[in-house]
Amino acid sequence: MMENLHIIKGLYAVTPDEKDLFILSSKVESCIKGGARLIQYRSKTLPKIEQKKQARKVKMVCDYYKVPLIINDDIELCRILNADGVHLGENDESLEKARSVLGPSKIIGVSCYNSIDRVRQAVDKGATYVALGACFPTITKPSAPKVSLELIALVLKKFKIPIVAIGGINLENIELLTNKGINCIAVINSLFKVRDIEGTAREFTSLIENEES
Repeated sequence: MMENLHIIKGLYAVTPDEKDLFILSSKVESCIKGGARLIQYRSKTLPKIEQKKQARKVKMVCDYYKVPLIINDDIELCRILNADGVHLGENDESLEKARSVLGPSKIIGVSCYNSIDRVRQAVDKGATYVALGACFPTITKPSAPKVSLELIALVLKKFKIPIVAIGGINLENIELLTNKGINCIAVINSLFKVRDIEGTAREFTSLIENEES
């Protein structure tokens, strides 16, 4: 089993929709070289067979660098690939099913949006971490519920579970979150859509981990 499996902190890179397998795997490698501590494979447009090919290749990259791979939404794909965990949204299968299929040692993350009730339920059911967002306007999910910095601070105070901030986070606004005590930041476009992915990942990592230290 991968060491430090349940350490949820630092830069959490979430893949964008990308048809080209080589480009995707190269970008993931650049994220990791820049300091990403977690990778989530996420695809909302490709057929299942293509998702499986991509996820398998991304897992090879993650395994090489000993970085945990989380699969978005798909419990069965996580099981087949023996990935490190799964991330579940509001309309995905239940945390209970994920735990029964994947076993006690896998990472299970749950999107809680801006709902303290969802956080409480996720904690009670044994989630590994919860995700709050969208923190800022985001082109990935323009209609996503917005979470306030005040609610993030409240959740940090009330619950002893790793919290991942997501949604519209970039190098200009990240300190609004790290100043509240967030030490795990999930990023898609502000990382994968830039020219220098490795350098940008290094900047994100520095801002997160300097605040943490």
